Amino acid sequence: MKHSLPIIFALVIVPLLFSSCYSLKDSIYLQGDISKELNEVDGAFIQKTSDYIIKNNDVLYIRVSSLDERTSSFLNNQSGYTTMPESPMSASLLGYRVSLDGSIEYPFIGKIYVAGLTLEEIQAKLQLAVGKYIEQSSVIVKLLNDNITVMGEVTMPGRFMLSSEKINILEAISLAGEITDFGNRKRIRLIRKEGEIPQMFVIDATDERLIYSPYFILQPGDILYVEPRKFKAVSMSAVPFSLGVSLISVVILTLTYINTLDSGN
Repeated sequence: MKHSLPIIFALVIVPLLFSSCYSLKDSIYLQGDISKELNEVDGAFIQKTSDYIIKNNDVLYIRVSSLDERTSSFLNNQSGYTTMPESPMSASLLGYRVSLDGSIEYPFIGKIYVAGLTLEEIQAKLQLAVGKYIEQSSVIVKLLNDNITVMGEVTMPGRFMLSSEKINILEAISLAGEITDFGNRKRIRLIRKEGEIPQMFVIDATDERLIYSPYFILQPGDILYVEPRKFKAVSMSAVPFSLGVSLISVVILTLTYINTLDSGN
């Protein structure tokens, strides 16, 4: 009986353990060598803060207000919205998309070039244009596609609309419900589109120097991908209930059979 226990363990328990583990190679997205470690990037740990620059295909929320709302209403979107939209669908319908030539088409004012400018610069530019029609007016300009995506080994992966103008990596991970026990905190990929070419950086969230990095603050459209560890830890919760019951039954029957043989001897 005693000599049989190692065999039972090898035949039953070991397959159970391997059923809840799988290879890193089979689970990681975007495999290759184009990503850059932050240690390889010049100035990666020198803090730089700058305002977001508007690019082609960005969507802007623009609203003109004045002492007499009836006077300024002809310059506003006629959808009936008076507040910022809360979903990508409503944002697309409400906003003004920056065309490939870097401009937006605004009612009665015409084409306005905004690509390459900050939101404050666009606001000032529109204020001058609107002032020709309405005195004592104010212009509000916001970015509607102000969202990020967090995926991989996090509790709640998804796309998140941002409620503040700036958000850092740790705050983004918090929005996604934290990194799971299987997540590799030393390998978080940041995918960012700079110009027309996307860039990918590998970030070590355990390195305290990260808070001084220009990549610590996220930009609209950024994607965070938390890689899994080399092997996911063994977890009984990852084993199907029916499989667990079947294996336990096999163990019990095997032990009963062995006891029967021992009793006969």
